[in-house]
Amino acid sequence: MTPIRRLLILPALIIVLTACSSAGSGPTDPQPSADAGMATAPASQAEHPAMSDGAAMSPTADPAATTAATGGPSTPEVPVLDQAWATATLTDVATGESFRIADLAGQPMIIETMAIWCPSCLSQQAMIHDALDELGPDRVEYVVIDIDPSETAPALAQYKEKHEFEGRYVVADRDVARALAAEFGDQILNAPSTPVVFIGTDGRVTLTPFGRKSTDDIVALAREHGA
Repeated sequence: MTPIRRLLILPALIIVLTACSSAGSGPTDPQPSADAGMATAPASQAEHPAMSDGAAMSPTADPAATTAATGGPSTPEVPVLDQAWATATLTDVATGESFRIADLAGQPMIIETMAIWCPSCLSQQAMIHDALDELGPDRVEYVVIDIDPSETAPALAQYKEKHEFEGRYVVADRDVARALAAEFGDQILNAPSTPVVFIGTDGRVTLTPFGRKSTDDIVALAREHGA
């Protein structure tokens, strides 16, 4: 073959080989991603992992609102006794304990004014003690106030012990006596009229009619005031 013919055949051969090479190779498949097939979590679940199990998120419950909604028990309010005779500091002649009637608020109470020399007072106290026995122990607070300025705490303590009376026995000073008279009238200081005041669990204060009350009357009035 002549040199000139070789030169003509060589380009044609190169073209044929190139075409064959292109026909034998398929399109290149893209390589799968390392994360292929893994579902991407929605942004809302990523931000709130607690919701991934389908649990609903709710604000913190208000205990007071929950109690009100469910009708649960609530603590009753303690009434306020702000009268001067109620907020005065008194001393139990038998124990030496200081207390205020105001601090006993929320319990049914019987307040009686008296004097050691008064037989009507003694009779009334005996009836009240019978009533307290019928009502049951510790159902009523009983406060007996000696309003005679000439009588002393030791004498009143001896009087209480002699008759085996229960309750808180105190001697009123001048300020307490004046406060009682301002609230209930001067007759509250007249021992033979046997003044008796009831205070209810709601703070209601009731001066009963003057004169001795029977045991049944005392029981009925005490129950009316929450005993």
